[in-house]
Order: sequence, then C-alpha cells, then structure tokens
Amino acid sequence: MYWTKIDDVIYVLLFFACAILLKRFVPFFRRFIIPNAILAGFFGLILGPNLLNWVPLDVDVLGQIIYHLMAIGFISLSLRQMEKKKDWNSLNAGLIIVSTYLVQGILGFAMSLLWNLADKGVSPIIGMLLPLGFGQGPGQAYSIGSQWQTLGLPNGSAVGLAVAAAGFGWATLGGIVILNIFAKGRRRKEHVEVVDKKSVLVKDFEFSDMDGLTIQMVIIAVVYVGVMLLLRLINWLMAPLGTFGTTFGTVLWGFHFVFGAILAFVFRFVYNKLHEKGIAKENYLNNFLLQRIAGFAFDFMVAASISAVALERIYRYFWPIFFITFAGGIFTFFYVHFVVRKTVKKNVLPNTLAFFGNLTGTISTGMALLREVDPLLETGASENLIFGSGVAIFFGLPLIALLNLPAMALSTGNTSYYLYTMGGLLVYAFFLYLFWFRRAGKHAKEGLE
Repeated sequence: MYWTKIDDVIYVLLFFACAILLKRFVPFFRRFIIPNAILAGFFGLILGPNLLNWVPLDVDVLGQIIYHLMAIGFISLSLRQMEKKKDWNSLNAGLIIVSTYLVQGILGFAMSLLWNLADKGVSPIIGMLLPLGFGQGPGQAYSIGSQWQTLGLPNGSAVGLAVAAAGFGWATLGGIVILNIFAKGRRRKEHVEVVDKKSVLVKDFEFSDMDGLTIQMVIIAVVYVGVMLLLRLINWLMAPLGTFGTTFGTVLWGFHFVFGAILAFVFRFVYNKLHEKGIAKENYLNNFLLQRIAGFAFDFMVAASISAVALERIYRYFWPIFFITFAGGIFTFFYVHFVVRKTVKKNVLPNTLAFFGNLTGTISTGMALLREVDPLLETGASENLIFGSGVAIFFGLPLIALLNLPAMALSTGNTSYYLYTMGGLLVYAFFLYLFWFRRAGKHAKEGLE
C-alpha cells in the first residue's frame, strides 16, 4: 500500500541495474564512454511514458527530486575539507567555465530572439536555458525553468530538462567523436591495483554514538534547513518591492544550491574552529562519505533528469531547442578548445576533454572523458575542473543577477528586459576578458598544467 511513495526512486535505481548489466554483458557498450547514469536515464526515457510507456514514471515527482538533489550534492561537496591552493590554475579554470557560460548564454539568447521574430509563440527566454542546461546541468535547468514557469513560461521545467538532456548527448556522443578524432592512438590502458582499505574505513567512518553516514546526512539536513529559512527571509524582505521583489525572490529559489554551498562553507569553517578549540570533541565530517553522498546525488539526478524529459510538453519548442542545442554543442567544443589552448601550456587535450564534458553535461561526464586519456588522473586536469568549479561560483554571481532581467520580462510583459539582458551579457563578457587576459594573465604566464 506504500509503494506509490517510493516507486519513482525504485524505478530509477532499477534503470541503473539495467545499465550496469548492459555494460557488463554487451561488449559494444564497454567500448565507449557512456556513464551508467546517462545510460540509466535513457532506459527511463525509452521505457517511461515518452515512448514505450512500460514504466509509469511521474515526471513531476522526478523533477522535485532533481531539485532537492541539486542542493544536497553541492552541500555535500562544500562540507568537505578542501586543500588550500595558492596558484593561478584555479582562477584560469574558473574563468574558462564562466566565460563558456557567457558565450553559451549569448549564443542561445541571440538564437531564441531571432526565432521569436519569426514565431511569436516561442519565448526568447528559452535561449537562456542553454548555459543552465549545458553549463550547469539538469538540476539547475529544471530549477530555473520551473521558476520561470511560475512567471509565465509554458512548461519551463520540461524545456530545461530537454536542454540538459541534449547537453548529455553532446557530452557522451560528442565526446566519443572527439576522442576518436583527437586522441586516436593516445588512449592508455594501465592496470590500477585496488588496495583493501576495509580496516581504515571502519576506523575513520564509524563512531560510538552514531553511524558515520547518518551523521553526514544529519549535518546536510541542518544546512539545507538553513537554506530554506534564509530564502524565506529574503523573500519576505523583498516582498515590499512589488513585482521586482517577487520576481527576484522567485528566481533565487532556483539558485538554492548556491546558498547551500555558501552555508556549507560557513558551517565547515565554524566547525573546524570549534574542533581546534576542543569544543567539538569529535570530527564527524568525513570527506570520503561526503563525496559518496554527492556522487549518489549527482548520478541519480542525471538519470532522473533524462528519464523525466516529457516530450509532449516540449512539442511546441522542439525545433528551437534542437537548433539552439545543436549550435551550442558545436560552439562549446570549439570555444573550449580555443581558450584552453590560450591558457594551458601543458596537457591541452586532457583539459579540453574535461572542460567540454563538464560544460555540456556535469563534472561526472567531464571526468569520464578525462579518464580515457588520463586514467590515473596525473595531468592535473581533474584538479583544474574541481577547483575551477569553486572559483566559477563567485565569478558567476553577476550572471545570476542577470537572470532576473528575462524573468522580469515574463512577469511584466515588458520585452525591453530581453534587450537589457543581452546588453548585460555583452558588457560582463567585455570586463571578464579584460580582467582575464590583461591582469590575471600576467600572474599566470605558465598557464594551467
């Protein structure tokens, strides 16, 4: 009688089982880089209500799960104890990521504006979902799309997921093509010995009063509750500003994961100080367990997001989405390849693959592509990707502010906000490149490694 409460979760996990078995017993799938999460998602897309309708998935429930997993994943990553790095690699990596967001936004928004001139039924705002679905993944695309839906964009959440699914297509199929063209003959197959660490796991991750995994989840829940309270407070403070305040507050709910990451950093800092002073006797936060929680959150989110694409809801936008994402995938590769060659002096190919996989899919797809040419992660590209993503959060704050402008166009009907958005993107791009190549470049002549 309680099956309906968890059926969508069980279905997605069964899709993972199908993906694992398929890659295990079908040699064709072992030859290519297709992460299990993406393969599981396509199982959901085919077996779910979109095509065969053999599995009764509730795409709205999956969308809600995706929304919350986005925050849980970023909170988990931000609670980890991070090694302090005092070089310019992370800055350059972060600027590569943010500048790609910008060019994706400019390209997508320009294409949707032109499409709107020919077909007024297509909202210009859908182009702004390109950097969200490609650059930031399905959780963000769904989150912002659903907020824009409340402001007037029909089926905004479904459109966001469709853009993200197209991004995964570029990250996997496009990544395979890139590997075959640029990395032919360079793939190294090395044996990696797995060391038994069972005794270490028991010592580090089990506590006398509570299971280690339970403790991590409790702390994540505390931070997440703080996020919800903070966003409610901001919405309450913005309410007297009228339409602008309501719109701004609505958009902020789409960036709940950013607030989660910030509060998690603060929590970790305070917790470390309390532990140093002996007030917190036990160091309960554990990097390994937090990484595993984040890994599950992102894997499940990827599979659920592809499964939750509702084709009938995006029928009106199919061709605009197709052409925008097609152009976005091609442009993203050539742009990433260009800026990596300009800023990276060593290991250009591994960094190009890692950033392309990340900026069309997620960090997991970027890492999957990277491991094909750097199986032991020795080139430093993985560190550039991870630490650069942290830097990108801060340089991306102006982009978050700019997302309020097209939202204002939806809520007020004043299309001038679309032009203000494009102007804002171009102005921010100018100052970002001015800072990057004129100032930061002087301190990073060696480039990324």
